[in-house]
Amino acid sequence: MVRKYESERWYWPQFGNVADAEQASNGGFWAALFCGVVTALFATVSVVTHASAMGIGAGAYVDAALFGLIAWRIRRRSKAFAVAGLCLFVLEKIFQYATQPQFAIVGLALGVVLLMLFINGVRGTFAYHRMSSAQPPLPVPADEI
Repeated sequence: MVRKYESERWYWPQFGNVADAEQASNGGFWAALFCGVVTALFATVSVVTHASAMGIGAGAYVDAALFGLIAWRIRRRSKAFAVAGLCLFVLEKIFQYATQPQFAIVGLALGVVLLMLFINGVRGTFAYHRMSSAQPPLPVPADEI
């Protein structure tokens, strides 16, 4: 199952087969992993310097752990965690814009890219389950019966 990747459509891929859906779902995985790692890095800087780093304190380790859990479950094609990752990201961006707009504007382009990856992760995960359940099961070889 080879993906026919159109580079101009990275932001809204079409799903022709299970491999396409897996690739889009993996985008959600990478977005959640990126959010978790960057949040953990800023939380570590905050702990080491005893000052808030871009408004992120030591409590952000909880967010980093949540994004890590979400990334792991998206990789396992969990529809619920794909939606949870998208919701958590959107809620955190709204909170960031409301509390610290000076930092939120700086990451606007990155935020849009991550948002698209999360959205496509949800789309890909749902498409994966729809397509994989529609495929007929593979025949069992006669010597294994």
